[in-house]
Amino acid sequence: MNKHDNEPQYKKYDFNSEQTRRSQRRKQYSGWWFALLILVVALGIALSINWVLTKDGHSSNNHASSTSISKTISKSESALRKKASKGSLTSKLENNRVSTFKNQLAVADQNGITKQQRRQFQSSIDQEENKSVKFQEQSLLDKTKTRPSPKRPKAPDQFATTHTFTSIQDAKNWANATKQQWLKAGYVNYTITSNGQGYYTLKFMK
Repeated sequence: MNKHDNEPQYKKYDFNSEQTRRSQRRKQYSGWWFALLILVVALGIALSINWVLTKDGHSSNNHASSTSISKTISKSESALRKKASKGSLTSKLENNRVSTFKNQLAVADQNGITKQQRRQFQSSIDQEENKSVKFQEQSLLDKTKTRPSPKRPKAPDQFATTHTFTSIQDAKNWANATKQQWLKAGYVNYTITSNGQGYYTLKFMK
């Protein structure tokens, strides 16, 4: 037999230590739930703040975007108004210039214009820089007829009539002095005759 066989068999229980461990576990569980609760509350607050900031940011962005769009629309409308105003003014100026040209052409048009007048109007058109005005003026000029230039009146033929001198020598001197002119006029010779009154008549012949 073993020497310990006769010894009583029992176990020792430390009730205080078991209660202590249970109390510690409860404290641990209570601390964990409290920390979790704080974490949830903090997370909720953070989400709320973020939502408010995001909402304000969207509102601000939307406002800025709306303002930008409004400015763009205003600029476009202003540009269109300026363009329309400029176009109207340009058209009015073009019409005035074409009308002035038309009036000048009408004054010169006496059943047509002369070649010289046509050259003057054409020179004015060639110097025109506005294509629309130039096209309209050219169209008006092309529709205008050309009439013959007025003939210059002929100078009186001084050799067609007789000339009277007091002597034959005076008649010859004058004939010789004007020789180039009466030859150019188609005369080839001349005669000197007495008129019976003491004077001499010079006559040119073709």
